[in-house]
Amino acid sequence: VLPTPTLIPTPTATLAPTPTPAPRSGLAEAEVTVAGVTFIVEVVDTPEARTTGLSGRDSLGPDRGMWFDMERTAPASFWMRGMEFPIDIIWVSESLRVTGMVERAPPPAPGTLTADLPVYSSGGDVRYVLEINAGLAEELGIRPGDEVTVVPR
Repeated sequence: VLPTPTLIPTPTATLAPTPTPAPRSGLAEAEVTVAGVTFIVEVVDTPEARTTGLSGRDSLGPDRGMWFDMERTAPASFWMRGMEFPIDIIWVSESLRVTGMVERAPPPAPGTLTADLPVYSSGGDVRYVLEINAGLAEELGIRPGDEVTVVPR
């Protein structure tokens, strides 16, 4: 007669929550909420970081974005140098209200010279700029006058 094998319980594998990836560039992060939706954003607050922005990246997560602190209130102009995907550009006042937006700004065609890049202007004074995936402003119903909240992470 053979002995009955004893089953030794093994721990059940559980998946650890996926950590939010660290910003690619070592930038600080914040949570920016507009139209009831919160985006995890990289905070861009130096001239060098503002010049680079999202250039060179091939995508942006669905709940991710980039928050530009322009350091002062004035008209702002953005270009899409080095961009590889379309975005929505949301202009935000110092009082944290949406003042306008550029929807579905396309990436430049390969080989476009810097001098030939379109320039997108705020059309008025802004202090902040939020960049998110193209089409989200329309999908979420973001409109001028919407309140924006920013919480550092």
